Amino acid sequence: MKNLRLKAAALVLFVTAGLASCSNDDDAPTIVTKKTFVTEVTGPTTAKLNEEIALEVTYAVENNCGVFNKFIETSAEKTKTIEVETKQEGTTCDTTPATKKTTYKFKAATEGTYILNFKKSETEFVTQTITVSAAS
Repeated sequence: MKNLRLKAAALVLFVTAGLASCSNDDDAPTIVTKKTFVTEVTGPTTAKLNEEIALEVTYAVENNCGVFNKFIETSAEKTKTIEVETKQEGTTCDTTPATKKTTYKFKAATEGTYILNFKKSETEFVTQTITVSAAS
């Protein structure tokens, strides 16, 4: 009898723990990240040492749920390849493609000519050349 009560109590605890650990994941927003392509880059082409400049980057998204997430950079000497990563937030998105803008900040600690290649497609780039000189 004692063994039966112990098993019944264990069963009740097991079922209760199982039900308590369930959550309603269906209500959580769906977030998907993806790389997207740049259509235009505007901003200054000269800077002083250690001066931060801002470039305005225009990129395409598939729908109104697409928003900027981060820049993905690959550097080699004074050349950077830059990709835009967006995230799709929500489930009630229209299907109309849109263009959006964000700011890319650039700052160099050494003089020289820097080449920033923003991905326009898998093989093409929007190139921004920035000449950095000593502060006067």
